[in-house]
Amino acid sequence: MPKEKELNSDGQDRPVVVLQYLTLIHYRESVFHRIASDSRIDFTICCGQKSPYQKMRNFDPQPPLKIKWVKNFVVNITQMHFLVWQWGAITNLIRTRPNVLILLGADPHILSSFPLFFLAKILRVKVCWWSHATLAGQGFLGRWLRLFFYKQADGILAYDEAGRLRLEKAGVEPSTMTTIWNCLNDADYELSSDSQQTAKDDRTIRVLYIGRLYRDKKMRLLLKAAAILKDRNVPLVVDIVGDGPELAATKDKSAALKLNDIVRFHGAKYDEDLAQFLSNADIGVIPSWAGLSAIQYMAAGIPVITEENRGMNHPPEVSAIIEDETGAFFDFESAESLANTIEATFPKVKGLSNSCLKLVREQFTPEAVKEAIILGVLKVNAS
Repeated sequence: MPKEKELNSDGQDRPVVVLQYLTLIHYRESVFHRIASDSRIDFTICCGQKSPYQKMRNFDPQPPLKIKWVKNFVVNITQMHFLVWQWGAITNLIRTRPNVLILLGADPHILSSFPLFFLAKILRVKVCWWSHATLAGQGFLGRWLRLFFYKQADGILAYDEAGRLRLEKAGVEPSTMTTIWNCLNDADYELSSDSQQTAKDDRTIRVLYIGRLYRDKKMRLLLKAAAILKDRNVPLVVDIVGDGPELAATKDKSAALKLNDIVRFHGAKYDEDLAQFLSNADIGVIPSWAGLSAIQYMAAGIPVITEENRGMNHPPEVSAIIEDETGAFFDFESAESLANTIEATFPKVKGLSNSCLKLVREQFTPEAVKEAIILGVLKVNAS
């Protein structure tokens, strides 16, 4: 039987909302707790405990966040590709029969999402996709299938405006879509508050990279750019914070380019250990795949430089990087362009920093994202 509706503080129906998620990924902790604390919806997360992302941390839930645990059966194909079936998710949907079911992005990696979609339709549960809203790189069949699920859904929570407009152009009904953006945890914003920025008296450009080191992160471009700037006698320091399968190769490349005096490797750092790096940096550089880490830099008032966007080259968070406002783009696969962009951006850092902080406060905080998600869910429930 469907769960009996509760009333919110205004005496109106309080819709029951189930988010079908993979695990309690750590960077979602603040926004999940904020959603659970909001009186407008009755919110539960149905998820597993085994993460397909081998290096991603999870968090322990605390009230008022409600969790329905299921079992994730995971097959890891590569470090970034996997297949998941969530045992118990179908049973939970039948027992709960929420007003709204939120699924993750018509993602072919999450096999159980598709029978859940059809079952929800049979049970007259409204279905909403929480989605990157991407269509490229899927092939004809993949694109057709994604569009089918997006068009048949009752709502879509899109990460950015570009994704929402992309689906609208492809024929998805605009009224079903809500742009929700993305965010980090509250603690990350506290660590990177603008009051922690360090005053710098010299002209040394302090470049920061935070993240895992994979081949497709193109760290070679950053190292070559550093070598170019060194040859020009531009004062420069590059701090690389992170580990990963390409760490050893990146260190070897740095040594081969004779950069040991300006490129410093610090390993993986989290939480308070990141504060000193965020406070000291002038510019954040993401050579490729500018995802949520872009928001981490910008929350500290650090403008971001990344490779020009080509279709699927970046996750949706790249939309926060606005040329000459919150950062800049360098030419695809060009270390020389990256070096030129770093040098050209440095004199503008103060103005760019203020723009970064303003944009993050308006769109990329847990409070802003929570509000967008709830308004989107309420729109779906009322449709």
